Amino acid sequence: MGAIRDHIHHAKASSRNHTDGAHTENRSRSSIQRSPQAVVPLQTTRSHAKPAVSAALMPKTSSDAATAGSSVVMYRPLTATDLPAIIDEYDQTWGFRPLSERRPLSQMVSKRFVMHYLEGTTRAEVAELDGQVLGLTFAQVDGERPLYPHAQETLAGIDDRLRADDTGSIALRETLYWHRAENRLERISQIGKVTQAELRLFLVSPKARGHGVGGDLWRRLMAYFQDRGVKRYFLHTDNSCDVGFYDHQGLVCNAKRIAADHPEDHVEKMYGRMNDLYIYSGEPSRTVRHRRRAGASVAQQQSKRGE
Repeated sequence: MGAIRDHIHHAKASSRNHTDGAHTENRSRSSIQRSPQAVVPLQTTRSHAKPAVSAALMPKTSSDAATAGSSVVMYRPLTATDLPAIIDEYDQTWGFRPLSERRPLSQMVSKRFVMHYLEGTTRAEVAELDGQVLGLTFAQVDGERPLYPHAQETLAGIDDRLRADDTGSIALRETLYWHRAENRLERISQIGKVTQAELRLFLVSPKARGHGVGGDLWRRLMAYFQDRGVKRYFLHTDNSCDVGFYDHQGLVCNAKRIAADHPEDHVEKMYGRMNDLYIYSGEPSRTVRHRRRAGASVAQQQSKRGE
């Protein structure tokens, strides 16, 4: 999903070069949960290195304090200690609502979602203010090493726990069904053949409102893609998110799957009707130009109105 809901931006994407079956089962989309299962520390890769170019990728300094109040929003690589807060934020936003009265189980489903998006991720950036995570982006660039090579092992452990619970097993089946639908849409559109990167998760907390976190994370990711030579990237999203955000950024919708056309989706009834699914793609450089043109157009209109 790619989303903006009440200032929460989220791009949910399935793994590149995946297949249905056993591997798909370890790559499903679920709600997030906080599980007692330990998380192996993330490995540092070249994705965390500061590029020689693209100053937009550098952490903000005290000169930005005016826009962030008395504190400074810092942008840094993801660490394993960030995951509990990220899982909790995800659970509050996109958590498995039928499990709202069973928070530990809901958090486990949400943890599965987060780990699914982390699987294959080669760059993960966090926005932090006063020690609190306010937003993040997970992205995958072709040819780069994943940050978390043990993701499938962690996902398998989560799946075992979900299968041990009657309600959890239903949530897992629906999650896997959803991911298979996303995978089919990706294969039909052949989006992987014309892109070099994927935005896997884009989330901004409502607590970040007024700090420009969403816009900064987006611009920094586009600068990173350009620095890595990415000509085109893609993402998955659905109608639980404000897909208009991606239209505003100059992306195009390459494929869609409308739930009303697929009555066979209503298998388990726990999630309810499956969402409409979309694949969007864009060019990092064109996104920047599109925003500049849009800003110039608004300025011209305001000038004509005498504003």
